[in-house]
Amino acid sequence: MNKYNQIPFNSAANYLNPKKLWVKSGRVIWITGLSGSGKTSLAIEMSKELADEGIHPILLDGDEMRKNLFGNIIPEDNYSNKSRKEFGKAYSDLSYFLASQGFIVITSVIAMFEEVFSWNKVNLPGYFEIYLKTSLIDLRKEDSKGIYSDFEKGIINNLPGINLNIDEPKKPDLILEKRSPFSAKEKATEIISLLKNKRYFE
Repeated sequence: MNKYNQIPFNSAANYLNPKKLWVKSGRVIWITGLSGSGKTSLAIEMSKELADEGIHPILLDGDEMRKNLFGNIIPEDNYSNKSRKEFGKAYSDLSYFLASQGFIVITSVIAMFEEVFSWNKVNLPGYFEIYLKTSLIDLRKEDSKGIYSDFEKGIINNLPGINLNIDEPKKPDLILEKRSPFSAKEKATEIISLLKNKRYFE
């Protein structure tokens, strides 16, 4: 099989010149975890940390993309696993599209599907996967966005990890087990230092 035929998703990525599918200069840092695990906070702090060093990444946040970018394209279907998987594929496609042009991309999303993780590992340039692993007990206790209480009240019908099955990343590059207290800024500094030691941004 030609390596370019390994890209299964229908997206803009499929229509680029095949010679550009494996651009090495771009990078994708993919942050995943359940709702309320701190993905967005970590992504923002990492973006700030890099900006302070003259590197200006593109930050892609799942909530923002679903609401402002893909919401009118992909039927939300009451946030079922089917629509969530479609959103996950769209997030991967956009990350690919940007990274293939040489950008550093930080993608902060749930999208906990093995199909998405597997595609990312094969196709996204410089793919580095971070898994924020947090217990449901802690998430329900903190509930910073009120999502878990909304589920209990019936305001939200579908929630990953509660009544929707998820796939935990099998071999993420980094696992952060979130326990209180958790400083997103400190963790961001540690991660950027780790990546710099790996010469990730060169």
